Amino acid sequence: MTAPTEDSFLLLKPDTLERGLADHAVDAVRRAGLTVTGRVPVRLTESQVAGIYPQVDPDRRPLTAGIIRRYLIGRPAACITVSGRDACARVVEVKTALRRELSDVLYGNLAHSPDTPDQATSQLLVLAGRGPHAVFTPKPGPWRGWSQERIEAALDVWAADAVEVGTRRPTRWSPLPKTGGPGVRVAVPRRWVIAFDDIAAFLARLAGRDDPGFAVRATLAALYDRDGLPLAAPTAADAEALAAQVTEFGLLATPVAGSDGSRRVARSATR
Repeated sequence: MTAPTEDSFLLLKPDTLERGLADHAVDAVRRAGLTVTGRVPVRLTESQVAGIYPQVDPDRRPLTAGIIRRYLIGRPAACITVSGRDACARVVEVKTALRRELSDVLYGNLAHSPDTPDQATSQLLVLAGRGPHAVFTPKPGPWRGWSQERIEAALDVWAADAVEVGTRRPTRWSPLPKTGGPGVRVAVPRRWVIAFDDIAAFLARLAGRDDPGFAVRATLAALYDRDGLPLAAPTAADAEALAAQVTEFGLLATPVAGSDGSRRVARSATR
């Protein structure tokens, strides 16, 4: 049977435009055998972002919502509408390939596309301003012991240098110096399933830091720094215990040899 013709879109995020990659992305869509039916500049509103990311509950994931808000809302973007057989699946493949080739940093990942025809229909209505009004701002109140005001202030600091830091690999995200003694380097698995906010809260607790700004940078270091996030431990036994906590949570941990030169076995998450 012939696959049905579908309508979909590729939303080019601000970093795509800022880095001059829009034409490259459009060419990739065409090479995938899809017809480009439109190219419209947009500046996303809070309501549009809420409609595109309905899976992100700002009250449960305020760090993620805050980063998305600062990265997407009000900045130049573009919507590339497409048509073709299996358009949704093909656009997802294009988006994935672009990110693998060119993306730099969390949410500075070039493009968004819907996964299914139903999502494409509803999100195109949202982008056209005809979707339901929605909000993407957390309600005032604490999250994991942090007030929303502290979270917002920490994210403002992060956003101030995110563009500079995010355009270089390896990055400078780590809020901690590399440890020369016993310790653990924490990394996030390539296919990570734990929410960014949960990872951030876990790393802050593990490091004994009551700071949402530290939590965000620690998570970005675990995601993007070449050697992961370094966490020091007083002794080799403490480093092993720290690694056990990390792997139990679902992240990757590599114990670091202390000054005695002893070797330890790298741990990795099994889930």
